[in-house]
Amino acid sequence: MTTGPAKPSVLFLDANVLISAAWKDRSEIALIWQMEGVRLITSNYVMGEVQRNLHQAIQIDRLRGLMRAVQIMSFGELPDVPEAKLLPEKDRPVLAGAVKAKADHLISGDKKHFGPLYGRRIHGVRITAPGELLAVARLRLP
Repeated sequence: MTTGPAKPSVLFLDANVLISAAWKDRSEIALIWQMEGVRLITSNYVMGEVQRNLHQAIQIDRLRGLMRAVQIMSFGELPDVPEAKLLPEKDRPVLAGAVKAKADHLISGDKKHFGPLYGRRIHGVRITAPGELLAVARLRLP
């Protein structure tokens, strides 16, 4: 029996990841876009925060280029995620969106708010720092 290609890991990107990738040319965090076997997603809620924080035309152009590879999901109603109560109000829809999207990982560089959840799996979503994700990806390189 043959198996098809492995299912890609679904990475839900928080606003700070998108902003950091667009902030400067050749940002290390933009290496996430070069990873194989991943599907990149985010939400319209996250995109609202991104748009409020990027103002330079060059950064907006970089973001547009990056977003060609990112699916933006729109959610009517988000699930109740009790663990989200550990987060500030503005971050709760990010975690709930990742859960609703059935992401494998929520990638967030927000150490202050998501840091205590790094490494934890919440409703199937592992909260992961971008640096950890990139370190694991480097270990898999030949």
